[in-house]
Amino acid sequence: MAGIKFEGVTKRFGKVEAVKDVSFQVRDKEFMVLVGPSGCGKSTLLRMVAGLEEISSGNLYIGDVRVNDIPPKGRDIAIVFQNYALYPHMTAYQNLAFGLKIRGFSKKEVEKRVMEAAKILDIEPLLNRKPRAMSGGQRQRVAIGRAIVRHPKVFLFDEPLSNLDAKLRGQMRIEIAKLHQRLQTTVIYVTHDQVEAMTLGHRIAVMNHGRIQQLDTPDRLYAHPRNLFVAGFIGTPPMNFIEGRIVEESQRLFFLGEGQGFRANVSSRPELRPYRDKEVVLGIRPEDIHLQKPAGAGQYAAVDSRIQFVERLGYEAFAFFLLQGRQMVARLQSDEPARPQEEVEFLFNVDRMHFFDKGTEEVITE
Repeated sequence: MAGIKFEGVTKRFGKVEAVKDVSFQVRDKEFMVLVGPSGCGKSTLLRMVAGLEEISSGNLYIGDVRVNDIPPKGRDIAIVFQNYALYPHMTAYQNLAFGLKIRGFSKKEVEKRVMEAAKILDIEPLLNRKPRAMSGGQRQRVAIGRAIVRHPKVFLFDEPLSNLDAKLRGQMRIEIAKLHQRLQTTVIYVTHDQVEAMTLGHRIAVMNHGRIQQLDTPDRLYAHPRNLFVAGFIGTPPMNFIEGRIVEESQRLFFLGEGQGFRANVSSRPELRPYRDKEVVLGIRPEDIHLQKPAGAGQYAAVDSRIQFVERLGYEAFAFFLLQGRQMVARLQSDEPARPQEEVEFLFNVDRMHFFDKGTEEVITE
């Protein structure tokens, strides 16, 4: 196996920079996920690793080898695409074997590798079927098998589950995670689905406008977002935001929402002292807004609002409400009473609030 290193990698299409000065390392045997909205540059970055796009500037290493000028077939990588890219006139067995045959492997070795991959992916009953006789999930397993038989240094996945229904996506996430545990390969996995990113990635690179906004573990991305974009992108439902300013009254700090519609005593947050009389953005996750004060210590800011809509999911419920004209959402326990059109008091956990500089959009830290 091998790690991957990006050194100032940039990709230009004419005057447009799709990827801008990206530098980071994927560790040997790591499962790295690239996530971000459509057009953020994640697939372009993956295609540069595969050799399907030329690097405009910077250096790319697979292991200790600089691969900028090495063609795809010389990079020892395998890629799984969104649309499966199977040969429609070939059976599953022939699809799995084709790449090995053109590389000159013996018939015995081809059969050995194909059967090993088929067993790992539980597709042995499909080997005599052509793609049109398979479901989407079965085709995707064959596409993954075609990558496995190569025994590559690096696996690349380009949104491999986006064509599957929700239930099948969940099943395939588990299968891909188990596959990585078994094969212990280096993986770069591209997706716009943050559930896939959070459940599969050892680390996640959040991209926007061709740049990496933050690269961290799933837990740290969620708990310690570096800027407003990451805070709003990671999390379902996304983080709530309130614009306002920090003021000092009687030697105590307060956050005042625009229009004086929200007020929170934030004296326990010393990092905000340099921001007195400055504009900031408060961010708070839905699970940190309550209708009933949780057990234990903690400081809360209260605000009255009318519940607009309640989305019940059995084990939890989402209550949507307006604050300063902006829609907010609270994640509630199933036993917390919440009814549409009811006027209630929402409690915001001050210790769990995130604050961002309104100008730079960077998180405010001590």
